Amino acid sequence: MLRKNLVYAIGSAANSAALFLLVPYLVNVFTPEEYGAWAIFEIAILLLNMVMLAGLEVGLMREYWFLADERSQAQLVGSVLLVIALWGGMIFVGGTFLVTNGLHFSLPGTPFTLIETLAIAWLEALFSLLLTLFRIREQAVTFVFLSVGRMLLFMGLSIGLVHTGYGLPGALLGRLGGTIVMLGGAGALGFRYISLPRLDLERLKRVVRYGLPLLPTNLASYVLLASDRYVLQHFSTLESVAVYTFAYKIAATLDILITRPFALDWAPRRFKIATQSDPSHKYAQALLLYLWAAVCFSLCVTALTPAFYHWVAPHEYWMGMKLVPVILLAYLIYGLSYPLNVGIMLKDRTQYLPVIGWIAAAVCLGLNFWWIPRYGVMGAAWATVVAYGFWTGGIAGVSLRLYPIKYSLYSISLIVVSTLVGYCGIKGFEQLWSTSDDVILLSLVNAAWVFLLSAGTGFVLWGRNFLTKQEAGRASR
Repeated sequence: MLRKNLVYAIGSAANSAALFLLVPYLVNVFTPEEYGAWAIFEIAILLLNMVMLAGLEVGLMREYWFLADERSQAQLVGSVLLVIALWGGMIFVGGTFLVTNGLHFSLPGTPFTLIETLAIAWLEALFSLLLTLFRIREQAVTFVFLSVGRMLLFMGLSIGLVHTGYGLPGALLGRLGGTIVMLGGAGALGFRYISLPRLDLERLKRVVRYGLPLLPTNLASYVLLASDRYVLQHFSTLESVAVYTFAYKIAATLDILITRPFALDWAPRRFKIATQSDPSHKYAQALLLYLWAAVCFSLCVTALTPAFYHWVAPHEYWMGMKLVPVILLAYLIYGLSYPLNVGIMLKDRTQYLPVIGWIAAAVCLGLNFWWIPRYGVMGAAWATVVAYGFWTGGIAGVSLRLYPIKYSLYSISLIVVSTLVGYCGIKGFEQLWSTSDDVILLSLVNAAWVFLLSAGTGFVLWGRNFLTKQEAGRASR
């Protein structure tokens, strides 16, 4: 099971890795305005994809194995695929009509780039459903092959088309082309699991009934994730969106390398822990483990950020360096919602999630419209911090009320204090090197400082946990 989860994690990472790995290339070949537009198209595809899928892929996962035979399963897959194809096609045709008949956007390459965006979202929705089918069938190798293949095609075609002079439309066309090729491959590999639908409205209703209610929660998460870019574009410029998005990509390494792997393991583990002795202590330890790892990683990214900017980014993006620690803080706060969600998940009270999500989303939107006109990109970053604070705070509050857990305030305080000391140390070294051009040396010194502080904090936490176990053992004897 763990091996399959790791394989699926690799595939899931590959599905988003191209957007991350292309960043160093795109920021150097695009103008800031073009990269800002790329960022807007990226989050628009995410929204359209979410609306086109409408949670039906989750409903399919829920309903698939309740069917008695493979023929009925294949017909259900065909039915869901047809619904998403028709629904997505309607959005594509309607959107294309609007952008070619009077609905104007001040983005480079329009209306062609907008039509590309609609097409990408439609085809990626179909591709996502087929990937879900392979996950249901536990065909992990096929899932990874298709995911990695699409990533490589997307990157190769986009770089090739941009390099030959097609610019932003070429980059989008590369993404579209990679999706078309691998969608065809996915269809060929999954053909035997799909049959022409004999619409069973009752089964289809069950899929919709289970999956569609997830859409409001997903939309709330989307507002938390992406609304700042739209509001920045409205009140500022695409260049500001580009600077902000590049800083966001750097900070997102915390989510990709720490939070997502933890969440993948945590999803089944929290239920397993509930069956073991002294689960409350184990849940408290899981929180400390995540917090310590996330803090250490965040400080390391902060220490290396100046060097990364000097190596990769044009000078126009350097003003975004100050945003990275703030966005890292936002991601860290959001990540804490996973180890703190025990009560909601164990007591099956997931109906609280959309309520908490929309409260946090409303806070996010309100602060974006309030702070971005006054403070620009820094206002967007701090609005994200506060909104994620509402999200994680709401989840923690409800979960602790449903399932009380005694967390170690001493250990949490130790990590928080060490974080502040670490950050102050990084800023202190930057002040000492303020007149020096040796950014590499500064980054190495900061990284060494973070390593020593993190190791010391980890040693104290481990020693305290070891002593606590010894005391518990003596008490039991």
